[in-house]
Amino acid sequence: MSQLNGHAFTVAVRAYVELVRLHNVAATVLTTFIGYFVAAGAVAVTSSAALAAAAAALVAAAGYVINDYYDVDTDSIVKPWRPIPSGRVKPPAARRLAYILFLLGLVAAVPLGALVLAFVAVNAVLVHEYSRWIKRSGFPGNLVVALNSAATILLGGLVYPGSQYPRLTLVPAAIAFLLVLAREIIKGIEDYRGDLEACYLTLPVVAGQRRAALAAALLLLAVVAVSVLPLQAGFGAGYMALASIVDALALYSAYKLLSSREGLEKVAARLRSLLKAAFFLGGLAFIAGLA
Repeated sequence: MSQLNGHAFTVAVRAYVELVRLHNVAATVLTTFIGYFVAAGAVAVTSSAALAAAAAALVAAAGYVINDYYDVDTDSIVKPWRPIPSGRVKPPAARRLAYILFLLGLVAAVPLGALVLAFVAVNAVLVHEYSRWIKRSGFPGNLVVALNSAATILLGGLVYPGSQYPRLTLVPAAIAFLLVLAREIIKGIEDYRGDLEACYLTLPVVAGQRRAALAAALLLLAVVAVSVLPLQAGFGAGYMALASIVDALALYSAYKLLSSREGLEKVAARLRSLLKAAFFLGGLAFIAGLA
């Protein structure tokens, strides 16, 4: 009997870990620290940085859970193995967990002051409303995802009291916003047929795949342009080495989007993974530039 209970407990824990997407939450922690490191001008973890990272991580985890809660009908068809449609986590339990995580994220932000608390609260509302309805509106949903990615970096910078914050932390936040928005548009190209059937007003559906590809390519070229700014602020060889790889991936992706004669959906499927790697390399570039 105890073995059965132990197995059931293990299955439940695995289901909840899958629900909160720990690997993505870890990325949120990293980007929050990057914002703090850039604002501080050094790689150093303080209690304020840790609290900011905890707040961002808890809100992100809540967002993933509430997203699965609202997507249960769709996931039961296209992703039946997910924790909620598979029956491993009941929808009411998932919703309770999401709101508990949202609340804990706000609690973690309280010691950081009213401005940080308000920043986290606004982000939490955006994350919730994205899952509830914004994601189905198409391009506005892409903007919210990109803004949330940039917001974690801004949050890290916001808790550092130094004067460098407005000038320096906005640069990695801008790069994150541009990269993620380009990737979201590319994902829309990849999912074009399904979104068309579902009447999601994504940019490829509204403007056409070629115009969407052009928009994504322009965003990637903007990434390259913005990436040179940290060099003027004193970021050294470590930043330059990794940022060069990010720029190469961005330029290659832009070239493929603009020049491809094969189906854009296949091209988009390949580029989406490349740009995810570019996002993480971009974060590491800023850390390397400070080390």
